[in-house]
Amino acid sequence: MMTLRPAFVRFFLFLAVVILSAPALPAREQKVRDVDINITLIKNGNIVVHERWDVDTGDGITEWYLVRGNLGDIEIERFSVYDGDNDKLQDVGEWDVNRSRAEKAGKYGIVHKADGVELCWGVGEYGDHVYHAIYVMTRAVKSLQDYDMMHLQVLSPGLSSPPEHVKVRVNRDEIQLDTTNTRIWGFGFAGRSAFEEDGTIVFESEGPLDTEDSVILLLRFDKGHFSSPSVQDRPFQEVLDQAMEGADFGSDEEKDPIATGIAFFFTSLFVWFAFLRPIFRIFRGIGGSDNKLKLAFKPSSVDWYRDIPLDGDLRMANYILTRSGNAPPAGGLPLAAVLRLIHNGCLRVNREAEGEAVLSFTDNNLDRVDAASRSLYSVLKQSSGKDNLLQDKEFSNWAKDHSRQVYDWSKRAKEEGVSALNQAGLYTPAKKTLTEAGQFEARRLFGLKSFLSKFTLVDQREAIEANLWKEYMVYGALFGLTDRVCKQLKDIDPSLFKEAFRYDLGDLDSVLSVGRSLSSTVTRAALRGAPSYSSGSGGSSSRSSSSSRGYGGSTSRSGGRGYSGGGRGGGGR
Repeated sequence: MMTLRPAFVRFFLFLAVVILSAPALPAREQKVRDVDINITLIKNGNIVVHERWDVDTGDGITEWYLVRGNLGDIEIERFSVYDGDNDKLQDVGEWDVNRSRAEKAGKYGIVHKADGVELCWGVGEYGDHVYHAIYVMTRAVKSLQDYDMMHLQVLSPGLSSPPEHVKVRVNRDEIQLDTTNTRIWGFGFAGRSAFEEDGTIVFESEGPLDTEDSVILLLRFDKGHFSSPSVQDRPFQEVLDQAMEGADFGSDEEKDPIATGIAFFFTSLFVWFAFLRPIFRIFRGIGGSDNKLKLAFKPSSVDWYRDIPLDGDLRMANYILTRSGNAPPAGGLPLAAVLRLIHNGCLRVNREAEGEAVLSFTDNNLDRVDAASRSLYSVLKQSSGKDNLLQDKEFSNWAKDHSRQVYDWSKRAKEEGVSALNQAGLYTPAKKTLTEAGQFEARRLFGLKSFLSKFTLVDQREAIEANLWKEYMVYGALFGLTDRVCKQLKDIDPSLFKEAFRYDLGDLDSVLSVGRSLSSTVTRAALRGAPSYSSGSGGSSSRSSSSSRGYGGSTSRSGGRGYSGGGRGGGGR
């Protein structure tokens, strides 16, 4: 039998003491470096969600999971998970959270709960991973009375490790999302939202999120872009009012003491020069011309133009007329939009038993009219009530309690006019001037105005198609020439006039009366200015900012109530 020497015994005893007395290695800390979520909207109201999680799993967990609760009629379909770009995990169906890390490795599944699901997968080896979770949410877009909308919580509060950075991109297949058809609001986190030039909407955090932060998206879409089977019998304003309770979008500008001092300095200069402005007007003759859109021609000297310029976009035409110092009459734009809606069959003129003319909403052919007309249609329909009939004074009475929607339409039409010109390559924002192509279209616009002001049409009966007659009426309203154009069109051939407009000559006065009444209400709201936002409590005085009105900008860490698809928790466990 071998006997250990005392020296060896002492060495092994010493080694055991060192090992046992050494401090334990600290557990790896879990970390979520980045969450990147891409949402693709489908025409049928479904959305495809692709979540990319860049994480350090830390130690002591067996799985990663996402909470998708409060689903209502939304269902989760086609769920799959990748560890890295190419390594797809195995679908095991119903997930067992009690299995070991080894049993969960390389697999994913779903835990079904009473109000939703948990999307789960095994973490595999501890350490750095980039997981891709891809799934479909059916009926995520809801069809409301006046708009369509998506209101989702896409990142839950109470995550095991709050993300250091979050970015959400939303796009629509085949259609560009911009301020002509969409409004956006972000809640639950401090960050920004924006419309990008390629038609993508982006929400992005401005710093690391806290444990109680979340990401809630509210998007409003004009009718006609989706055909979702999920219908809710309520107006969008009801959704927005609930989401806005307690919301605070702050300022759209960075608050910095140096910047504040500079702003104060230039504000003082502005006040000083504002008092001197009348003197400059007299002695230098510059008047406010810097704010005018300069034309390369005299509007009064252009040749007649008989077709429709600017692809029939009333917003662009209205912007050029207004900014060039040739402003259309008050109410010209809304009256033109109403006539276009009537002529395209979106609105129908009916007569009640007492002979009073009313408008009914058909929801037909909205894709044939421009964005300004479509958005006005939505406002008008919202005011008509459940009978879908807009009666005398109904809109004006409704507008007294909903002046913000009416004002926003008027202001939005102006803002979208310059945006549409820019996108069409007709305007240079940096110089605030029309491009050469823009000057060409502006010349055509004023050429049409000259034509409608002076033509007799006596020898041009065969040259003008019925559909063009309708557009002459629309642009006659925009130019303030409605009565003159109507008379000249009727003088050509009363039977052809009736065939073109599909209502009797006797109904013409009713059509114009209804249109002018609506236009007058819109104009009064625009002249009164933006009303303060009255719904909710605890908000800030900056709710008239572009953020709170859905044009992008700052997000609100509070508010957002009424969402679907969210819950609490998620991450590693």
